[in-house]
Amino acid sequence: MNIRNRAIIIAFAAALLACAGAWAQDQAAPAAVGQTVAVPWSSLSPAEQQVLAPAQDKWDTLSPAAQQRLQRGAQRWATMNPEQRATVRQRFQKWNSLTPEQRTQLRQRYDKFKSLPPEQQERIRQAFKRFGSLPPEQREKLREKFKQMSPAERRAFIAGAQAQNQAGNAREFLRSIPQEERQPTRQMLQALTPDERRAFRQTWRGLPENQRDAYRHNLLHMTPQQRSTELAKPHPAANSREHRPQR
Repeated sequence: MNIRNRAIIIAFAAALLACAGAWAQDQAAPAAVGQTVAVPWSSLSPAEQQVLAPAQDKWDTLSPAAQQRLQRGAQRWATMNPEQRATVRQRFQKWNSLTPEQRTQLRQRYDKFKSLPPEQQERIRQAFKRFGSLPPEQREKLREKFKQMSPAERRAFIAGAQAQNQAGNAREFLRSIPQEERQPTRQMLQALTPDERRAFRQTWRGLPENQRDAYRHNLLHMTPQQRSTELAKPHPAANSREHRPQR
């Protein structure tokens, strides 16, 4: 596959998956034996083939992992509403407009992001989500303001944004708690050590939504010693979610 055709397929995968780097790893290294299986073009559904038509001529030259990611992307595309599809198209066009150097920088940023602890990744995702909800004019003003900042000012800006994100998460968490238990829950969390609060957040987020409140309620009615013992335990649900591969 020549470089231009390879870039087209990679960019198409990036647009479908709305992911700035997962596809790059699949293209850069061969998949381990037994981990992935090639997806024959004939095995794709008619709807998947229609979405992936730009990749048909190069399909057999892609790695099995890339084929599977493209197939999942086509399946996701089928569930998107018109607004979500427009967003994906914009990302595809933006990727095509980047220089090779800019694309390399994006891959490096993605690799750096994936090396962060799961909790920090989640904070960044939430911050970007709130940024994306702002009006376009306000987003552009913030971008320009950030560009004009010194390195020290940028660090302070990011620290402030993280603090706001944590405060917003705390408010959202407390609103999900019955009114009569909000103050006791706040007092319980304040009494925990930083490591215990971190363990609580990771376990609480790792649980299915219908189990989270019961977990918090049980902790609330424990003695401080019982609480410390419970939070020191590894929680299978939290650990399995933290290490679940990102799609």
